[in-house]
Amino acid sequence: MKIRVGLLCAVLILLSGSIAKAQDSNSPHYPVYLGVSVQFYPAGIIPTLNLDHAIGERSSILLRLGGNFVDRKDFSDVNITEEGEGFGGSLGFRRHFPSGKGKFIAGLNLDVWSLNIDWTDIGPADAPISGSTYTLVLQPWLEGGYFLPIKNTRSQIGLTLGFGREINAITSGEEVEQGFIGSVSLQYQFSL
Repeated sequence: MKIRVGLLCAVLILLSGSIAKAQDSNSPHYPVYLGVSVQFYPAGIIPTLNLDHAIGERSSILLRLGGNFVDRKDFSDVNITEEGEGFGGSLGFRRHFPSGKGKFIAGLNLDVWSLNIDWTDIGPADAPISGSTYTLVLQPWLEGGYFLPIKNTRSQIGLTLGFGREINAITSGEEVEQGFIGSVSLQYQFSL
């Protein structure tokens, strides 16, 4: 519980510092985007609220807060089924490359997810067993994609692909799956 509260406080402090800097009249005016995203990966879905704050002409810091809904179907080598959910967020760095009417982005992110996973398996003498595991997941990942402005608005829509690794940093209960993942994310942002 202390880890969850600490993580939430750290993200809120970073968020408030980014907004304060954006409002400082002495700093160069770089765009700040607020938005939503839905990230799909083979074993789940991650909806988030996003803050993408430019720190230069071609760089930005990305903050995300959201939920992670897991259904590992038959992807787990550890258990027969693994389903659960939790909350968390991301801190990321993006580079922007203008192209055509929009821009390509390349980024490096670190997600932290606090997950409760319910699992089932086969125990000794082929008897079914089940349980629940808490895990704090660290997920470094790379992203690349394209954002296109929406005509006559201050908003943009983007599609990104991601590749990373889930690492169960803290586990309370039986082992659950971790490993490499790929993802597709649909994002909508509007300029503040």
